[in-house]
Amino acid sequence: LLVACTAPTTPATDAPLDPLEGRIVIVEDGDIATIDPDGSNRAEITDDGSDSQYFQPVWSPDARRMAWGGADSDGFYVGFADDDGGSRARVDVAGFPFYLNWSPDGNQIGILRGGSGSDFDFELIDVPASRASVVDSGAPYYFSWSPESDAVVVHVGGDRLEIFDEQANPTVIGPTSANYLSPRWTDAGIFYLGPDGVRLRDEVGETALIHAVSGFASVNPNQAGTLVAVHTIAESESLTVSLGVQDLGRDSVVVVDVETGEVDAVTDRLSVGSFWSPDGASLMVLAVDRDQLVDVLIWEDGETREVASIEIPISLLSQALAFFDQYAQSWRIWSPGSRAVVLPGSIDGDSGVWVISAEGGEPIRLSGGEWAAWSHD
Repeated sequence: LLVACTAPTTPATDAPLDPLEGRIVIVEDGDIATIDPDGSNRAEITDDGSDSQYFQPVWSPDARRMAWGGADSDGFYVGFADDDGGSRARVDVAGFPFYLNWSPDGNQIGILRGGSGSDFDFELIDVPASRASVVDSGAPYYFSWSPESDAVVVHVGGDRLEIFDEQANPTVIGPTSANYLSPRWTDAGIFYLGPDGVRLRDEVGETALIHAVSGFASVNPNQAGTLVAVHTIAESESLTVSLGVQDLGRDSVVVVDVETGEVDAVTDRLSVGSFWSPDGASLMVLAVDRDQLVDVLIWEDGETREVASIEIPISLLSQALAFFDQYAQSWRIWSPGSRAVVLPGSIDGDSGVWVISAEGGEPIRLSGGEWAAWSHD
């Protein structure tokens, strides 16, 4: 593992963590549960994890329901439930749904699942009608919802960048690159990687170069589209991440101010993901430390501080963080008030789900578990 010298970071504080908003959904021993951020009011959503598979539950935008990928003796499906386990429902699909992303209005869920041959099927779930329909296929496949929930932008096969409207009519955006994963549709427009670097397509279809990039990059803007985190791999380095997953690392994370073009360095260490706070002002970066440890860094207003170190499970690295620029759109790690993050992993040999304050202090072990996601409010 090649790791560059770390830029100076602002020390974390030891301030106590005030009561936090929202609910957290976890997967523990194969079953789904919800819990308050202080560990109270736990509700068991499922109890048959030994016979069924429940995969990566994520919250609806109104925080009233959650959805997950499922598999049981009856086949593959997308499951639903309220935060207390009520109103259970399912929509059957033809392959295992390994990625789910709610539309902003909560009426649809875009899923990726196994298709024919080596392709993935991109399918839309009409939530009120409990109906699924295939929109497109390809591999690799990444997509992002429009803020109005009336279209998606897709990056398929490395060379296809298109918008699908409500009638699934494709509109080609233009030249793209195979050197990134997911585009992102924000309030300012669509961010993607073109042949010359990070570009922004505005609402009238005009594109502009935001940040010149050569080689592989991950493009992660905040939802307002005012700031964009860019992860790149140094061209002169051949990197192998010693976390059990090949080619997972990102080298050199910067934040670009879209309006001014100013670039602020977050870290020059390898990272395995970044996630913007709901208010769009803070960026959480998971920077590789040593062995299987990852340092949790918080960037805000041009300063970076380290708030915790955690050993991330290999399953989480390979199934989600390896594709973090896609998951940053659907998997809510931050608290609704942008004051803390939740992560599964091991700290000082104690494994479970941890709540980590963005200001620092001792992380709080919430429960056991190998997956966790915070509700939107």
